[in-house]
Amino acid sequence: MADAATRIQEMLRKFQEQAQQASELRSAMQDLRGSASSPDGSVTVTVAPSGAILDLKLTPNAVRRSHTELQQAILGAVRQATADAAQQLDDTVAPILGDRFGQFQQAFNAEAPVLRPDASTGEETAGGAEPTTASSASDDPDDDFSSESFLR
Repeated sequence: MADAATRIQEMLRKFQEQAQQASELRSAMQDLRGSASSPDGSVTVTVAPSGAILDLKLTPNAVRRSHTELQQAILGAVRQATADAAQQLDDTVAPILGDRFGQFQQAFNAEAPVLRPDASTGEETAGGAEPTTASSASDDPDDDFSSESFLR
Protein backbone atom coordinates (compact mmCIF):
# COMPACT_ATOMS: atom_id res chain seq x y z
CA MET A 1 0.00 0.00 0.00
CA ALA A 2 2.83 2.39 0.75
CA ASP A 3 4.03 2.00 -2.84
CA ALA A 4 0.62 3.05 -4.21
CA ALA A 5 0.50 6.04 -1.85
CA THR A 6 3.97 7.10 -2.98
CA ARG A 7 2.94 6.89 -6.65
CA ILE A 8 -0.20 8.92 -5.97
CA GLN A 9 1.84 11.58 -4.14
CA GLU A 10 4.30 11.72 -7.05
CA MET A 11 1.46 12.06 -9.58
CA LEU A 12 -0.09 14.85 -7.49
CA ARG A 13 3.25 16.66 -7.29
CA LYS A 14 3.68 16.44 -11.08
CA PHE A 15 0.13 17.64 -11.64
CA GLN A 16 0.69 20.62 -9.35
CA GLU A 17 3.92 21.49 -11.20
CA GLN A 18 2.12 21.32 -14.54
CA ALA A 19 -0.76 23.44 -13.23
CA GLN A 20 1.76 26.02 -11.99
CA GLN A 21 3.50 26.03 -15.38
CA ALA A 22 0.15 26.44 -17.16
CA SER A 23 -0.68 29.40 -14.93
CA GLU A 24 2.73 30.98 -15.59
CA LEU A 25 2.29 30.45 -19.34
CA ARG A 26 -1.18 31.98 -19.36
CA SER A 27 0.06 35.03 -17.46
CA ALA A 28 3.13 35.42 -19.64
CA MET A 29 1.22 35.04 -22.91
CA GLN A 30 -1.72 37.24 -21.96
CA ASP A 31 0.01 40.53 -22.70
CA LEU A 32 2.28 39.49 -25.57
CA ARG A 33 1.86 41.67 -28.64
CA GLY A 34 3.93 42.04 -31.77
CA SER A 35 4.06 45.38 -33.48
CA ALA A 36 5.60 46.68 -36.69
CA SER A 37 5.36 49.63 -39.02
CA SER A 38 5.93 50.10 -42.72
CA PRO A 39 9.27 51.74 -43.61
CA ASP A 40 7.61 55.13 -44.09
CA GLY A 41 5.55 54.77 -40.89
CA SER A 42 2.21 55.10 -42.67
CA VAL A 43 1.03 51.63 -41.58
CA THR A 44 1.32 50.21 -38.05
CA VAL A 45 0.04 46.76 -37.12
CA THR A 46 -0.28 45.04 -33.75
CA VAL A 47 -0.85 41.29 -33.59
CA ALA A 48 -1.31 38.55 -31.00
CA PRO A 49 1.16 35.64 -30.91
CA SER A 50 -1.34 33.64 -32.95
CA GLY A 51 -1.07 36.21 -35.74
CA ALA A 52 -4.53 37.66 -35.12
CA ILE A 53 -4.54 41.34 -36.00
CA LEU A 54 -5.41 43.37 -32.90
CA ASP A 55 -4.88 46.86 -34.28
CA LEU A 56 -4.23 48.52 -37.63
CA LYS A 57 -3.35 52.21 -37.85
CA LEU A 58 -3.09 54.11 -41.10
CA THR A 59 -1.80 57.65 -41.37
CA PRO A 60 -3.25 60.07 -43.95
CA ASN A 61 -0.20 59.32 -46.12
CA ALA A 62 -1.21 55.65 -46.29
CA VAL A 63 -4.39 56.36 -48.21
CA ARG A 64 -2.52 58.44 -50.76
CA ARG A 65 -0.76 55.32 -51.98
CA SER A 66 -2.05 53.07 -54.71
CA HIS A 67 -4.15 50.18 -53.51
CA THR A 68 -1.38 47.69 -54.32
CA GLU A 69 1.27 49.73 -52.47
CA LEU A 70 -1.01 50.00 -49.46
CA GLN A 71 -1.76 46.28 -49.60
CA GLN A 72 1.95 45.44 -49.67
CA ALA A 73 2.69 47.85 -46.81
CA ILE A 74 -0.05 46.30 -44.67
CA LEU A 75 1.01 42.72 -45.44
CA GLY A 76 4.67 43.54 -44.79
CA ALA A 77 3.83 45.13 -41.44
CA VAL A 78 1.64 42.13 -40.51
CA ARG A 79 4.48 39.72 -41.33
CA GLN A 80 6.99 41.73 -39.28
CA ALA A 81 4.59 42.10 -36.34
CA THR A 82 3.81 38.37 -36.41
CA ALA A 83 7.51 37.53 -36.42
CA ASP A 84 8.01 39.95 -33.50
CA ALA A 85 5.18 38.33 -31.53
CA ALA A 86 6.48 34.83 -32.28
CA GLN A 87 9.96 35.77 -31.07
CA GLN A 88 8.54 37.29 -27.89
CA LEU A 89 6.48 34.15 -27.34
CA ASP A 90 9.52 31.91 -27.80
CA ASP A 91 11.61 34.07 -25.46
CA THR A 92 8.87 34.02 -22.82
CA VAL A 93 7.83 30.37 -23.02
CA ALA A 94 11.19 28.64 -23.48
CA PRO A 95 12.45 29.25 -19.91
CA ILE A 96 9.15 28.09 -18.42
CA LEU A 97 8.87 24.87 -20.45
CA GLY A 98 12.52 23.95 -20.65
CA ASP A 99 13.03 20.70 -22.57
CA ARG A 100 9.32 20.57 -23.52
CA PHE A 101 9.58 23.81 -25.51
CA GLY A 102 9.93 21.92 -28.83
CA GLN A 103 6.63 20.13 -28.20
CA PHE A 104 4.96 23.45 -27.46
CA GLN A 105 6.25 24.94 -30.73
CA GLN A 106 4.96 21.98 -32.73
CA ALA A 107 1.53 22.20 -31.10
CA PHE A 108 1.31 25.99 -31.42
CA ASN A 109 2.32 25.99 -35.09
CA ALA A 110 0.35 22.89 -36.13
CA GLU A 111 -2.44 24.84 -37.79
CA ALA A 112 -0.46 27.85 -39.00
CA PRO A 113 -0.84 28.40 -42.75
CA VAL A 114 2.31 28.46 -44.81
CA LEU A 115 2.49 31.46 -47.14
CA ARG A 116 3.72 30.69 -50.64
CA PRO A 117 4.04 32.95 -53.68
CA ASP A 118 1.20 32.57 -56.18
CA ALA A 119 2.86 31.85 -59.54
CA SER A 120 0.32 33.90 -61.51
CA THR A 121 0.32 37.06 -59.35
CA GLY A 122 3.52 36.90 -57.32
CA GLU A 123 1.49 37.59 -54.17
CA GLU A 124 1.70 35.30 -51.16
CA THR A 125 -1.20 32.97 -50.46
CA ALA A 126 -1.78 30.29 -47.87
CA GLY A 127 -0.43 26.93 -49.01
CA GLY A 128 -2.29 23.67 -48.87
CA ALA A 129 -5.17 22.42 -50.92
CA GLU A 130 -5.88 24.15 -54.18
CA PRO A 131 -8.77 26.58 -53.94
CA THR A 132 -11.92 25.53 -55.68
CA THR A 133 -13.95 27.91 -57.77
CA ALA A 134 -17.69 28.08 -57.48
CA SER A 135 -18.20 26.73 -60.97
CA SER A 136 -15.92 23.74 -60.37
CA ALA A 137 -17.47 22.87 -57.01
CA SER A 138 -20.32 21.05 -58.72
CA ASP A 139 -21.04 19.76 -62.19
CA ASP A 140 -24.77 20.24 -61.62
CA PRO A 141 -25.92 23.10 -63.90
CA ASP A 142 -28.74 23.90 -61.49
CA ASP A 143 -26.59 24.47 -58.42
CA ASP A 144 -26.95 27.85 -56.73
CA PHE A 145 -23.25 28.35 -56.09
CA SER A 146 -22.18 29.48 -59.52
CA SER A 147 -20.66 32.89 -60.04
CA GLU A 148 -22.68 33.20 -63.23
CA SER A 149 -26.07 34.85 -63.46
CA PHE A 150 -29.07 32.69 -62.69
CA LEU A 151 -30.82 34.32 -65.63
CA ARG A 152 -30.47 32.06 -68.64
